[in-house]
Amino acid sequence: MKACQYNNITIEQYNNKKRRGSILIIALWSLCLLSTFAVILGFTVRQKLTLVNRLDERDRLHFIAEAGIKKAISQLKEEPEKDYAALKDDWSNNTGVFKDIDIGDGRFSISHDYINEHTDLTEPWYGLIDEESKLNINKANQPILERLFRLVDLDETQAQELAAAIVDWRDSDSELSIPLGSAEDSYYRNLEYSYEAKDADFEVLEEILLVKGMDKNIFEKIKNYITIYSSGKINVNTASKTVLLALGLSQDLVDKIVSFRLGEDGIIGTSDDNVFEAPSNIVPKLSQFSHLSDSEIASLSVIVDQYLVTNSNNFMARCISKLNGKKKTTEVISVFNRLGKILYWQES
Repeated sequence: MKACQYNNITIEQYNNKKRRGSILIIALWSLCLLSTFAVILGFTVRQKLTLVNRLDERDRLHFIAEAGIKKAISQLKEEPEKDYAALKDDWSNNTGVFKDIDIGDGRFSISHDYINEHTDLTEPWYGLIDEESKLNINKANQPILERLFRLVDLDETQAQELAAAIVDWRDSDSELSIPLGSAEDSYYRNLEYSYEAKDADFEVLEEILLVKGMDKNIFEKIKNYITIYSSGKINVNTASKTVLLALGLSQDLVDKIVSFRLGEDGIIGTSDDNVFEAPSNIVPKLSQFSHLSDSEIASLSVIVDQYLVTNSNNFMARCISKLNGKKKTTEVISVFNRLGKILYWQES
């Protein structure tokens, strides 16, 4: 009896231990599963929090950039009314107005790289870009476009063909501007990814990449000299040498215009810059500043009548917004007129 009782107790103890072992294993597995679930849940929560933070940062960067564009528009409206716009105006280069302007928990800068054609050096300017200083690709004729392409180092044939292709892209007919080298619908239909010539104005600058002969390399060379946001006439006070040469002015005349604009200190964008107040005084003022031959006067007079103005209505702003203590930035490129109407908005 004692042996049997001993054996029964032993078996019962064994079963109890076995049950406790099973419970322990189940508890450990449950703990592992709960830990895994907690890790997964924590990771998911962290991902969602990161996404929420990124969206919040993006929104705050957007509002800061938007405030920068509104500041630029406000600055234009505050400019005193006059018959000319020039690079010495506050909208053009003013660090106090456009550089590292604090707003809320961040700041913005409106800037661009200005090529000083007197020194051939690139300088950071804090301000707006005058769209009237550029060639309007919806209005520039074929000879002007040809000269522009020659000025950025295309050969004569390539320049002629590309200029003709641009004209044929935007005109309403299906006739080629030149017998060979240009393109109309039949050319574009035979491409791997076919389309047709638009037969209407360009709506964004990048649309020019659809034109036969245009590529990213050429576009990068000309993009600072072209626009779709202007009357088609060029502000002589703000235009670059390249644009003035593309209009058909001689190198000597362009050099004289640029030298006139520099003022006494020889530095562009300062208060002593000379300006042309109206198209009617471009020839007289330049004649007083530098001797012009009869042929130069005649040539300049024709260009003034056809292509030159002294005021501007449309401007571009490149606004970079930052949050304090953060590396991420947002860039907004916007074009607007003096009335504050936004014509273009690109955000990245």
